[in-house]
Amino acid sequence: MSSPPLIEFKNASVGYGGRTVLAGVNLQVRPGEFLGVLGHNGSGKSTLIKTMLGLIPRLKGEFLVRGARDATPRFGYVPQKEKLDPIFPLSAYEVAAMGTYRKVELFQRLRGRAHTELIRRCLKDCGALELADKRYSDLSGGQKQRVLIARALAAEPEMLVLDEPLAGIDVVTQKALLALFKEFKEQRRLTVLMISHRVRAERELFTHVAWAEDGRLETGTAEAMLSKGRLARMYEFD
Repeated sequence: MSSPPLIEFKNASVGYGGRTVLAGVNLQVRPGEFLGVLGHNGSGKSTLIKTMLGLIPRLKGEFLVRGARDATPRFGYVPQKEKLDPIFPLSAYEVAAMGTYRKVELFQRLRGRAHTELIRRCLKDCGALELADKRYSDLSGGQKQRVLIARALAAEPEMLVLDEPLAGIDVVTQKALLALFKEFKEQRRLTVLMISHRVRAERELFTHVAWAEDGRLETGTAEAMLSKGRLARMYEFD
């Protein structure tokens, strides 16, 4: 018997300012699944995720967490691009520590052995522990991405949400991050949702796929969705 959904959209519509971007959204994500949210740029992928994260209100329908309305799961969110003011000299450790915002007051300096061990463990798990004392703004794109993933893990999330995590970084770093995501999937059994307009690099990670196109969202197992004909069409924008 499959586990109940961690999150679920039921006949939902999502969009901005009353304008619908995706309609009739029915989506379930169960614990341990690795969902790829795919589609062309502008197809509604980010709108769907921002609605799920509570950053924008849904226009219609229901959003459930473990079957409950108006509940909020613990998300660890890695945005596509993170801009931090370079005049605010945060270290990589301090950026990763932001992931514990649920546990402390905003901008309060973290204290205590437990917090320190958590943050350092998350940095280590992302191959970024040696960056802890370095200024975040001085890091390369790939190094920043590792720190942001560590920040998301520090939230001790029920679901890790990755928005185009391989965008704008070199091929070597892409391969390293893919290996990290594979470890999340196979060893940690993390529930992961990854937004992407790519397919070739990430497709082996996905257990399920949600495909956004023409205002609709089609979902299914990765095997079914990434069938030969469909995969060929997706390659058009890879």
